[in-house]
Amino acid sequence: MRTRSVLAILVAAAASCSTDTRRPASDTPQSRPDSAATAGTATPKSPPASAPSANTAWIVTPDGIGTIRVGMTVDELRGAVGDIPGANVTADCSYVRPGSVPPGVSVMLARGRVARIDIDSAGVRSDAGVAVGDSAAKIADAYAARVRATPHKYVPGGQYLTVRSTSPTDSLRRMVFETENGRVTRFRAGRVPEVEWVERCG
Repeated sequence: MRTRSVLAILVAAAASCSTDTRRPASDTPQSRPDSAATAGTATPKSPPASAPSANTAWIVTPDGIGTIRVGMTVDELRGAVGDIPGANVTADCSYVRPGSVPPGVSVMLARGRVARIDIDSAGVRSDAGVAVGDSAAKIADAYAARVRATPHKYVPGGQYLTVRSTSPTDSLRRMVFETENGRVTRFRAGRVPEVEWVERCG
């Protein structure tokens, strides 16, 4: 009996030694894609690109600003910028401030059409990069022979710097920069005669 018991123990031990209890390589910590071994070498994702500035598209030219063009009807203006609170299509002169345009921008309507655009605060630039707060010298450098200077009606020493369009088809389009102490305080763009009105709608 004792001999059989010893024999049984030896058989069982031999069977245990022949069994491979190791885990497959795919289950080892070193081979798992989410393991600490690979986390430190993983290529980080690039951050999303920054959204462009809201004012990037609102560039002022003698013909308008952004998608707003001088000569548009009120319906065309609404199609370009959305809702236009308080638009008066019959008045000889009125102003609207579409909600989608940058702060400080207003649009003059004359008998139901866009006549000019006024810019009264910094942040919006002309096609040559001039903005409220810039020097008068920057206008002279940017527009050279296209600039005509006249005295300001209300500001001693101030000027109106009027820039003509380069396009023969837009010969009645202008940009007018108002300056005080050599700095731009406001500017406007549009058609003659409205763009040259000093009192806006009077």
